[in-house]
Amino acid sequence: MTWANHKPSGGSGQGPPSGIPAKGYRPPFTSGNLAPLTHGARSPRVYGDLAQRLAAGLTEDRPDLGAYPETVAAWATAEAQAALLRRHVAEVGPLDTDTGKPREAVLTWLTRLEGAAARHRATLGLDPRSEAALSRERAAASVLAVDLDVLAERGRLALAARSTVPPDLAGEVLGVQVAAYAGEREAAS
Repeated sequence: MTWANHKPSGGSGQGPPSGIPAKGYRPPFTSGNLAPLTHGARSPRVYGDLAQRLAAGLTEDRPDLGAYPETVAAWATAEAQAALLRRHVAEVGPLDTDTGKPREAVLTWLTRLEGAAARHRATLGLDPRSEAALSRERAAASVLAVDLDVLAERGRLALAARSTVPPDLAGEVLGVQVAAYAGEREAAS
């Protein structure tokens, strides 16, 4: 039950008799209130600004990635949220000081964000292995394009050769032999 739905138990219908909200009830936070903010990883207003800065820095360093704004934005968002959660865990610790148990929700979410950020880094070629793989693929694609051009030229030449009548080498050799045999028969007669 929220404070807005709270029905006073007595008095003039204006609220609890003391005018103070009952224990456990509080009015909802107003829009823009930063009181519930603990780390900012869930607040687009916080992680969004950091993500924009990360994306701008990346496209400045790597202008070739400017052609993929959605992928860069997804990477920047995951990196920003993960950075904010890492900072929070560094401040409060991975264990709850009252119970000594791990802060499972935050640690699980941090692990997922780190995984998403790593996948986005690999997609963009921002780690050594994926950068090398993308370089190999680009090189293979450029070689393949050149090979396709050479192959297309060979095909054009083959088609052009088919359209002309090839020389009849067998006929020429046979004609020479027939003429020689005819010459030998004539000489013998």
